[in-house]
Amino acid sequence: MDSAAAGLDFAVIGHQDSWQNISGFINNMRSAEQEKLSAGKIESIYSFIPPRDIFRIKVRSATGAEINGVYIETFIDPNKLDASFARSNISKVMNAVAWAKKMGAGIVALGGFTSIVLEGNLGSFAEGSTKFTTGNTLTAAYIVKALEKAALKMGLALETANVLIIGATGDIGTACVQYLKNRIGQLLLCARNLSRLEKLANKLLEEKLAVRYTVLPNELVPEADIIICVASTTGMQLANLKKNVLICDAGYPKNIENSTGDSNGSFLFHGGMGQVSGGYHFNPDYTKSMYHYEAPFVVHGCVLEAIVLAFEKRFENYSAGKGNIAIDMIDEMYAMSMKHGIDTAPFYNAKGLL
Repeated sequence: MDSAAAGLDFAVIGHQDSWQNISGFINNMRSAEQEKLSAGKIESIYSFIPPRDIFRIKVRSATGAEINGVYIETFIDPNKLDASFARSNISKVMNAVAWAKKMGAGIVALGGFTSIVLEGNLGSFAEGSTKFTTGNTLTAAYIVKALEKAALKMGLALETANVLIIGATGDIGTACVQYLKNRIGQLLLCARNLSRLEKLANKLLEEKLAVRYTVLPNELVPEADIIICVASTTGMQLANLKKNVLICDAGYPKNIENSTGDSNGSFLFHGGMGQVSGGYHFNPDYTKSMYHYEAPFVVHGCVLEAIVLAFEKRFENYSAGKGNIAIDMIDEMYAMSMKHGIDTAPFYNAKGLL
């Protein structure tokens, strides 16, 4: 791809969550005359590829407007997303950021792991005409709005429900806490860092809210009517689920689906996702190798936040830092999303549509 793009409204900086996805899109990028690379060969070279733009994106609003964007791949090894590889991964993200600025994107979404550099502080991001967002506000909006719809579908009364949030001290987790705290029966909070968890819980207790917290999720799982998982930890195992528990798995990659399945009639869906009613198009079209959703035009909320802001011509650092997402921001972002025909995705999980 070329490094200059006139009229580029947005860019998305991302990474892949599995080697299966990576093998598919790497071989799809190669010409028909080139021999397909083996999985082992791809794994040996993948992390040495510098960040670059992979394909252009055209998105259509329900209003009839169209905007143009680009996807920039960081080429981060999906097996190296833990803290011990943070320095090298952040270096890749910053190189991708520089590439997005060079391309002249109006606003850039940093999704998945890449958002960590914006959750720290804006720093050099504040300089220049290109603006950045983690997309966490719209992701949180899609989580809580989908939960409200699912609870209604299941006949579950939110006002008396015990809601467990795993990853409660993260940016999205904290946003979900703030939105739900006065709408439910009791908050059950879980996070890895005890000091941050205690600080959050104490603030809520000062508001006279019903709160329990722990660093061990299975201590609270049996009491939960609703579970929201926004943690980055993989391989999580949840035990002793309530019957008919409502579960939103909103982690990237997904954290808890394999450990719960349909146990006790649970309703588990992938959260934080939206669907573009106007549709979108990739050029080159790598959807056969990169699109893995059970309904058309489904996109991560973090990506859609940049798209919605671009439609609104609001080129600003909307979601940045940690713990800054207020309820009015969630409502505003969701309203703007709906204006352009972008709503929560249909309920689905790895087994298909629900």
